[in-house]
Amino acid sequence: MKKANYKKIFSVILTMLSLIIVQSAWSDEHTAEQTRPIQLGTSGGNVNDSSRAFCCGGTLGALVQDANKKYILSNNHVLAKTNQGISGDDIIQPGLIDQNPVCSKDYSNGVADLTSFVSISFMKGTTNTVDAAIAEVRSNCIGSLGYTVNCVDPLGSILDIGQVSNSTVTTPTFNMPVKKSGRTTGQTTGTITATNVTVDIRYNKQCGIGSQKARFINQIMIGPAGFSAGGDSGSLIVENCSQYPRVVGLLFAGSSTSTLANPISDVLSLLGVSMVGSSLTPCSSSTSTGVSLMTAQSQLPPQANHRAVEAVSKVKERHEEAILRIEGVVGIGIGLSDTEPGQVVIEVYTKRPVHEMKHLIPEALEGIPVKIVETGEIVAY
Repeated sequence: MKKANYKKIFSVILTMLSLIIVQSAWSDEHTAEQTRPIQLGTSGGNVNDSSRAFCCGGTLGALVQDANKKYILSNNHVLAKTNQGISGDDIIQPGLIDQNPVCSKDYSNGVADLTSFVSISFMKGTTNTVDAAIAEVRSNCIGSLGYTVNCVDPLGSILDIGQVSNSTVTTPTFNMPVKKSGRTTGQTTGTITATNVTVDIRYNKQCGIGSQKARFINQIMIGPAGFSAGGDSGSLIVENCSQYPRVVGLLFAGSSTSTLANPISDVLSLLGVSMVGSSLTPCSSSTSTGVSLMTAQSQLPPQANHRAVEAVSKVKERHEEAILRIEGVVGIGIGLSDTEPGQVVIEVYTKRPVHEMKHLIPEALEGIPVKIVETGEIVAY
């Protein structure tokens, strides 16, 4: 999550103080105050998400709905102050970090009211599946012509992406092309590099409930480096195609090399909502890079099929507690070999360089090759 110090005016000073590297985007449309109704994929957060020294913000990711109402979807740590939010809290756009002056509480920027969130457990021995929250959309904002309008685009349009599909990707796969639009890095593209990731996420002490770690299971890992940065938390991750992309996940954490996302099916199920989006056939025939999405998926090696992933996942789950107890290990997941095309392997994510970890981590588990990946510490953005 992007943070600012009350005593520092410029975001570059905050970047130097932060424990994560955050790209400044003061003049970018993603950080600016949007004309109402707002597009999503833009700066926002809880109006009370500040301490004596810092204020925080993230990305208002998407529009969801239940039988009666529509809501903004983002992370618990963006909308609900990491379990500390109160129902009815003002959700503003832009977030405190992008207010003028920085950290000022402008209640007139309210676009939604915090409704519910999935609590994050920091207790040792417990696990989490999502970092997610919703806020009911307001209908009484003033539009560009001076009339009262919905505060959020009722179609759920996302800046630089447009309207998404109301269908979702239930089983993310290796090499799947994806994209997102977020507060800090705007629109970026990448691919799914690992699935079934178990990872320890650090939540910084500047915001929320203090510096603690929470373990998440069944997460999605996305590369390359630069796909996201601090402040992009809450962004919706979708297929990288040009029209009505299906939804893949909800971005919530990362490092200098990797991005972590909750599978969207888990997010929607636990919050009891569905996507607001088009019912038209999702995705055009080509991605923004000119590569057919179907072609990209068909290029997946035949060995990387569901049965292979399932078998390797069982081995990973039998050994993950022991692996995660190794000093310097932050997570473990399922990916593809760098040397044997199509071979499914167990990936171990570390804070320390690979050459320092090789003597601590086995080369194989029950005959399944182990690939060590240096990610650095992974933090909630």
